[in-house]
Amino acid sequence: MSARVPVSRLVGRLVGMRPYLASAPSGPAGAVPPGADAGRPRVVVVGGGIAGASAAVVLAERGLPVVICEAADLLGGRLGAHPRTLPDGTVQWVDHGFHGFFRQYYNWRKILRRISAGPEPLLHPLGSYPVISEHWPQEEFDRLPPAPPLSIVALTLRSPSLRLRELARTDHTIGLSLLGFEAGQTYAHLDQVSAEQLLAALRLPERARVMLFNVFAHSFFNDAASMSAAELVAMFHFYFLGNPEGLGMDAPHADYQSAIWEPMARYLRQRGAQIQTGTPVTELSRDPAGPWRVRTGAGATLTADEVVLATDAATAARLLGASAGATSGDQRLAAVAARPRTGPPYAVARYWLDGDVRPERAQFTSIADGGILDSVTLYHRFEAGARSWHERTRGSVVELHAYACPPGAGAADLGAAMLAELGRLWPETRRLHQVDQHCHVSTDAAGFPVGGHAATPGVRTDVPGLTLAGDWVATPFPSALMERAAATGIGAANVILAAHGYRTEPVWSVPPRGILAGRWAASMRRPTGRWAALSGSGQPGAARSARIW
Repeated sequence: MSARVPVSRLVGRLVGMRPYLASAPSGPAGAVPPGADAGRPRVVVVGGGIAGASAAVVLAERGLPVVICEAADLLGGRLGAHPRTLPDGTVQWVDHGFHGFFRQYYNWRKILRRISAGPEPLLHPLGSYPVISEHWPQEEFDRLPPAPPLSIVALTLRSPSLRLRELARTDHTIGLSLLGFEAGQTYAHLDQVSAEQLLAALRLPERARVMLFNVFAHSFFNDAASMSAAELVAMFHFYFLGNPEGLGMDAPHADYQSAIWEPMARYLRQRGAQIQTGTPVTELSRDPAGPWRVRTGAGATLTADEVVLATDAATAARLLGASAGATSGDQRLAAVAARPRTGPPYAVARYWLDGDVRPERAQFTSIADGGILDSVTLYHRFEAGARSWHERTRGSVVELHAYACPPGAGAADLGAAMLAELGRLWPETRRLHQVDQHCHVSTDAAGFPVGGHAATPGVRTDVPGLTLAGDWVATPFPSALMERAAATGIGAANVILAAHGYRTEPVWSVPPRGILAGRWAASMRRPTGRWAALSGSGQPGAARSARIW
């Protein structure tokens, strides 16, 4: 560890940059032994991805009978994987796209530690991951000191995309909004503004917008023109401006199925949970004061006292729409059914090539100004199965990702376009030939539309016995992507545990306020005409005080 890391964290702690206990454990300690209490609530978890698995782990550990219904043949959701046989007979596990396990993913990492077996860590540092461009010098955020405020100072001084004389011309009030995240005021002032409008009003030069901000907005599978500025500020806070852990990423050295989902299934079954894969849920119903009836695609019906709806946003919308009789007591659920909280399509293309890229290429690279291409992952540099194929064939396994694609574009066309863009950035790839390819387009990413926050449901609903979990579900503390899925899964379990007298699980996050939240709040009490024009009226909108837990 370099000297700058402990210094940065010490300074950060002095200004409050430390892990934040968002929900303390409560209730009696210990689990109820199986069979000891005939009155234990029966729980059906709909969805076997990160959110559903996190909920099931906490519930099963307390001794509650849990059934997980997963539509796919394997657990995992968007973190899942499936086997693919290459032309030479090699079987490779292919996932839905690379995921970076950031170090402030406290809740997801806590779940992963439960299932880890053996002395070796499940996650390993991924190394440097640059942001590159055809036009401007690359950025390397992971090399900054880990904790604010030194990380912010270092970015300002070191970044080739920022110059002090240009920063002097930016709109300082809008700049304060980035450094001053506080959920109430941020959503009140910025949810009706798009991320694109906010960044334009900031008056940064194009180079800084492209290299520092546009790439960041796309990383959440959303387009800056349609993404809420409040959500962008919240993401900035969670990943950089309020994060005490730094921007280093980790990843498993094995495919997700071997590293995560097989151990997860084993852990759950050892604690009495039932896992029903290949079992889509088609309808939820219940009589007043009676148990839930969970109907599956095979025509079977499960009964439960509690249901955790832990699917992606589009699947949740379809299921809520088919279950209006049971969920009509919550207007936010009706809004989800009418307008799913989904983002634009995203594309993933994995290529097995007959040669390797240059050795200095990073294992993961973000692309700042590509037409379609947003990131490149070299699986043969860190994943065991891909590395084994590389060592035997001297080929490479390259994944290309487009985070927010034009609607209606075909997977093969998007893959070809991304590969052509890679050839311009990394010329050596133009001489390589394809051994195999796997391209797909998905529409299950969470969306964060302008003005959408007030209608976004949290974990707790107004329907007794129904909780929500997933990366599209609101939290009362900063979170995003995999970590939001895990945090809401644990939160859903906590709602059930608290209602039935069991001990709840602690939930952690980064600090809930930015380091300049007080200064931004003060500036908002005397809004300028420029800010009023940006935010509509200059007055706070209707911020939602969500009942999450």
